[in-house]
Amino acid sequence: MKCKFLVLHKFWVITLSAMCLGGVTKAHPHVFVDARTGFIFGSDQQLETIKISWRYDEFTTLVLFETLELDQDQDGQLNDADRVKILEGETNWPKGYKGDIYLEVLGQDYPLGRPKAAAVMLNANQIEVSFDLPLSQPVRVDSTPIFLRLYDPFFYFAYTIVSAKASPELPEDCEAQIVLFEPTAAESVIQDKLAALGREDRLEIENAGRLFSDEVQLTCG
Repeated sequence: MKCKFLVLHKFWVITLSAMCLGGVTKAHPHVFVDARTGFIFGSDQQLETIKISWRYDEFTTLVLFETLELDQDQDGQLNDADRVKILEGETNWPKGYKGDIYLEVLGQDYPLGRPKAAAVMLNANQIEVSFDLPLSQPVRVDSTPIFLRLYDPFFYFAYTIVSAKASPELPEDCEAQIVLFEPTAAESVIQDKLAALGREDRLEIENAGRLFSDEVQLTCG
């Protein structure tokens, strides 16, 4: 199995594990992300692009500053060189990597393109990365929901989808609803077992992050 932590979007997690999490620790998840989503429709009322932002927790932000040697002038701000370093790892994805972003149309995984119009900022001392993700082909949305989910299959990263402060206007007859994950008793047991794993323990549950993912349901008409 290809190592998850060699994927560019997660390249600095090795350092997090090796330098900052000494001793026995709970391993799943380690990194927490507040995610925001939006949808861009074309003039023909077809869905063309998804807007994504990732806001990392404060501890992960500190690790990222250390790993990438950011803010060398120590003014508490990101300069252009800092932004280039961050975006290289966060949006320059290798072939086959999906960025932990999954769009489901009619029960099938819908292919997406690569990040465009990427930007990075400090938001309340937390790194936030945003970008547009075009669909491989525009798709018409009707009363059958399209599902957007953000999750790490290995459940090392935990994404919580939160309401966007400002997002593109949806067509008048469209609605995007965030459905937060609420575990059943059985799923809570699985979560407890995963949390008890040491960081060197192998995760035996395939596509574990999908089990616990929030989702956005998009409908039109």
